[in-house]
Amino acid sequence: MQEYALKLDYYGLLNLHKALLEAKFHTKPENELVSGSPFIADIYIQVRDLLIESDKGNQWKDWFQLRNRPDRKKQAVILMKNCNRWSNAAPGEKREIAGNYLAPFIFSDEELESVISEVDGHL
Repeated sequence: MQEYALKLDYYGLLNLHKALLEAKFHTKPENELVSGSPFIADIYIQVRDLLIESDKGNQWKDWFQLRNRPDRKKQAVILMKNCNRWSNAAPGEKREIAGNYLAPFIFSDEELESVISEVDGHL
């Protein structure tokens, strides 16, 4: 498949981040597939990594820590509870689904397992 390069300055990257944040973590989305999409997760991780590589990288690295974003974690849990694939997913698949919903945030295995347990506890 052909790849495309997108040229953005810092402020373009910042605004793309804001748009993706709104699209992925909106708890009443118009398109429910956006939040858990592995494609959107991958794109957003690339945006995150570019922000972390910027001159303000240390601030961004802190900002993208899941433990520093309880609001976004809560929104992701709400969205995962509504995921049709969740209830029938095997444990490994739940890790993948949760990772996609939590992207672009940086989290430990313990944090991921905690989120999975929280979603399972609500169902």
